[in-house]
Amino acid sequence: MNSELLENFQKDINNIREYIKHIDLINKIVKNNNDSIEPSLKTFINHLHSFGREKKLFEYKSIIISLYGVLENYITIWIKEHINNISNLILNYQDIPEKISKSHFDLSIKLISIISENKFAKYEYLSKEEVLIKLNSCIQKPLNYELNSDAFSPMSGNLKHDKISKAFKELDINLTFRLKQNNTFSKYLKDKFGQNIANKGDELFNTIDELVNRRNYIAHGTMIDDITSEFDNYIEFLTFYGKAIFETLIQKEIEYESIHLYQKIENIINIFKNSDTKIKSILAFELNNNRIRENDFIIIKLENGNFYKQKILQVQEDGVNISGVEVLNKINIGINLDVNFNLEKNSQIFYIKKREN
Repeated sequence: MNSELLENFQKDINNIREYIKHIDLINKIVKNNNDSIEPSLKTFINHLHSFGREKKLFEYKSIIISLYGVLENYITIWIKEHINNISNLILNYQDIPEKISKSHFDLSIKLISIISENKFAKYEYLSKEEVLIKLNSCIQKPLNYELNSDAFSPMSGNLKHDKISKAFKELDINLTFRLKQNNTFSKYLKDKFGQNIANKGDELFNTIDELVNRRNYIAHGTMIDDITSEFDNYIEFLTFYGKAIFETLIQKEIEYESIHLYQKIENIINIFKNSDTKIKSILAFELNNNRIRENDFIIIKLENGNFYKQKILQVQEDGVNISGVEVLNKINIGINLDVNFNLEKNSQIFYIKKREN
């Protein structure tokens, strides 16, 4: 996943924060200058007073619709990005998880039907032929296949958590479970709902559903009596929620790398905690018929199922720093890592498969 996609999400959320701040500043100007006799300022204040209720209602609608728009837009973008990345991580279509290959076929057929019926404007740039060509490539060219990423994006709005979870199920991801395993988001949920979030279900994500409901009231013209702002709550939750979803997709992609592009290190000798603040862990393991270098990456799978991709800062042989080594027989190697989580000996470690010159 391209980190810029997360940065854009956070930037769009921050722009909404700034808009709310802008509104608050205007209201303070009005409050502090009610008695002003300066003509232009007095005209401005009278103008705002003349449609106070309507102004608040318009601002409320704008913020709610904008927040929901960020949610729907980035869920769609991230899912499509993830699907497009799969062919670079799983090089043979025949190795794709059965759940995804079945979903790809079924959803592609559904997408063709939608294109034929011209139901959704967002698919106007697609043709049935293009969808069929990609679908056929999975059968005829399994080593050079393309997936229909549009087929996996939610077909319509109202993206409550349950609907988002169903979209992720097609990606072979149990979203609710993975979100509760996300380090930062799980801490946020525990602070909000108590420590026992493992036994809670989709009610943890009611804030997202409330945001969707409020957006629907606005979209359908339902009379809104209560415009008490819950913006801080929505923005905070959406920020954590979106980041956790993005990281879930990253974790899945790292998992694919570990399976299809990396190999498991079978003999981990020891893990040392380093007092040097720049290097937090030294991992000692047995290397056989492979090469290893500084600035290469390893993949770590923790007991909770989370995957992390870490850069190798230093390589050591017999306690001496070396830039890298290539071996045909078994030797013991130490690598220095900068990790911000507990690396235990029962963690699974993966190193990239030997590359040919």
